[in-house]
Amino acid sequence: MHLAICDDNIADRKQMERLLGRESLKRKDTTGVFYVDSFGNKNAVLTTPMIYDGLFMDMTEDGNDAVEIANLLRADGSGLPIIFCCSKIDYRKAGNLPDNCFFLDKPIQTDELAAMCDRLQSFIDGREKKMEFRTDTEAFYLTEEEVAYAYPESRTVHVALVDGTVKEPVTSMLNFCSMFGFDVDYTNRGISKLDLGFIRISESAIIAMIGASALVNLKCVEKVGFAHMLMQDGTKIKISPSSRKLLKQAVEEAKEL
Repeated sequence: MHLAICDDNIADRKQMERLLGRESLKRKDTTGVFYVDSFGNKNAVLTTPMIYDGLFMDMTEDGNDAVEIANLLRADGSGLPIIFCCSKIDYRKAGNLPDNCFFLDKPIQTDELAAMCDRLQSFIDGREKKMEFRTDTEAFYLTEEEVAYAYPESRTVHVALVDGTVKEPVTSMLNFCSMFGFDVDYTNRGISKLDLGFIRISESAIIAMIGASALVNLKCVEKVGFAHMLMQDGTKIKISPSSRKLLKQAVEEAKEL
């Protein structure tokens, strides 16, 4: 779980870091450890909010307004859970609270913090069948059905989605494919197939115009030609002519699923 602390009181901020560190140790063999970033000003937390699964916040000094910051996060499209830590201000009484916000009272009690972490974990568990990816600035979640095709590009993977948008998570092509259930061993023809309708095309079968390997959603293939597959967005993936018959049959079967 990736968490952020935003508190302009350094003593309170350090105490929350310690409390979350202890809670993380308790969970290392169950739900996993916490990765925690700590901030003392609003500009820092507004820079990369999308990578976090929860934000613990209390900003009251030097003109800071925690509720205003929370609404700025929502305006930027961040829906992460925000936990207001109430001390000088009881945020429960604020009139313009954003959605998906919760409250803890300072000094923070360990049992109440544990319960809040359980709540955050339940949100993560609720992302059933969604795969988590991260760029340098955000985290995002995809279902298999949302991916049209993907191919490696330097330190990222170029992921074309069915709706026409593009994502570029920082990962390797091997790791990306493993999330779809592909391991490192492919068939002799370089094509591996899933019931969902995805294939992993390796270098032995295809020298791609867009990369040396690709993951393809067969449902998004417009046509299988003699030497390439035409995707619905117009992208052409060059194929070995000897694989044409097998690929054409695979596309027809996938579209019947």
